[in-house]
Amino acid sequence: MVVLHIANPPFARSDSLSCQAPASSGSSTAACAPPLRSQPRPDEDEDGQEDVSGEYRSPFRNHDRPRAALPHPAENSMVDGQAPEAPYTSAPSTLPIPQQPQVDPTQDSEQTVQPIEEPPLKSLHHISDGSKEFDNGVESPVPTDKIIGDMNDHSEEYENSEESEEGEEAGTDGQTPMAVPFESTFDAEDETQYLTYLPYAGITNQFYGMLRGMEVAKALGRTLIIPPITASSHDKSKQNQPWSKFLDLSKFAELTGTKVVEFHELRDSELAEVNELKCGITCGFGSKRTIDFTAKGFLKQWKFNVSLEPLRIDANKLDTITSLLRPRSQDKYLCISNTYKISVKDKSEWERFGQYLHFTEELESFVQEFLDQNLVKPTSVIDSKTNTEITPTHQYLAIHARRGDFAAYCESNFKGPRMVHCLPSTEQFAERIDVVQSRLNPTMDPEQVLPVFVATNERRPEELKKFADLGWRYLDHDEMGTADKLGVFGPMMVDQVFMAHAQALVGIQMSTFSRVGALRQRDWHGRKMEYM
Repeated sequence: MVVLHIANPPFARSDSLSCQAPASSGSSTAACAPPLRSQPRPDEDEDGQEDVSGEYRSPFRNHDRPRAALPHPAENSMVDGQAPEAPYTSAPSTLPIPQQPQVDPTQDSEQTVQPIEEPPLKSLHHISDGSKEFDNGVESPVPTDKIIGDMNDHSEEYENSEESEEGEEAGTDGQTPMAVPFESTFDAEDETQYLTYLPYAGITNQFYGMLRGMEVAKALGRTLIIPPITASSHDKSKQNQPWSKFLDLSKFAELTGTKVVEFHELRDSELAEVNELKCGITCGFGSKRTIDFTAKGFLKQWKFNVSLEPLRIDANKLDTITSLLRPRSQDKYLCISNTYKISVKDKSEWERFGQYLHFTEELESFVQEFLDQNLVKPTSVIDSKTNTEITPTHQYLAIHARRGDFAAYCESNFKGPRMVHCLPSTEQFAERIDVVQSRLNPTMDPEQVLPVFVATNERRPEELKKFADLGWRYLDHDEMGTADKLGVFGPMMVDQVFMAHAQALVGIQMSTFSRVGALRQRDWHGRKMEYM
């Protein structure tokens, strides 16, 4: 999907959409992509979607030029946001659980909490799928006292899966080598106190984990060490990139007064020795739940052994967590096992932090150059007040159509008419797009029909052909060379830029990826999201 900032003055539609630009336009246009080769339609869609017979006829379709040209489909794609999480059910232990004082973690309270007797947790270095979990302080009978080993392709397929499968590390004799404590790696003259956390699940959940980590760090007066964007079980690339590649953290710090630093500013992952990282258990991760695929990948890539230590209670509310950590004011750094699941009062993390995380100039320029090459540049106008020339930005519509991995989740949880809120069909998207086009162009002037870009992980040829027949263009990041220029997480972040700046965005209620786009639309441009 795509979107870019737009200006009020109207501008001529891009004739690149018809593959011919007026000679007088003086602007470059993109050549039309070759027609999509027809391929036999399978008897049943791969994700089990109902096969919709018949073709949706758009009133905005027959204007001699499509809304956008369709590039050839890519065989490989990045998977975007995360599926909402289903309730976790821990495996029953075969050992009896002794009675212990329990504290309701849903109740925030500053009162003294009676400590729960926990067995000491050993340093965790390598985890296998037969790993021991701690539930209410009791070990399950399956032995594993190390965490963070090799990742493989069988781990966590959706964020609601807490399981991981990892083979035994070659040459491991069951003993964890002594590692230098993480705090000893800091500059002796550095008086800064830090807080960090373990990343969780896919890129959107990691984004929200960062915001909630900011909430904790701000409350404690600490500088947040932000883990990089780390490959999840969705892409399994085993790579990472700093958030500052895509988000302007310097501008963010100026706007909010929040103190942040990234791991690569403190640590060279290639030269660093293995260090011991001690993390307090929050939101059940490290006790009721194992830390997930993403956290394990981060720890391995940055050469950390992690020791997970219970706090007085295993909490998930912001006020409770900060009250539990505040007595440790002398510690050089604090680490917590999960921030994504932290409950923030009034869900204020976006208002306090998220809306001030603007895209970097490099990321914005990449999208702008693509639009300049594929759409006719709008005509410049003269500002009567300043007598300066202003070039309006491109206007377009964006769709976020999450398919692929998302289908199984939707089909399991949203039956019947509710499916449109999770896995809308192309025909349903088309109907909504025509409503938006009619609102923005009530006279149905063909010159004012806006191009449509689709941000999607859809790769079925028959569905891509539907996009083409409707005159839409999906963001083919292989063709755009996005990952080559911006790195492995570039495609998802480029999709977010298109979504944020579109004249209108049509997205999916059940996708966190869509919802972040909706918030940017609202707070950056004063627009309302068109949810399916």
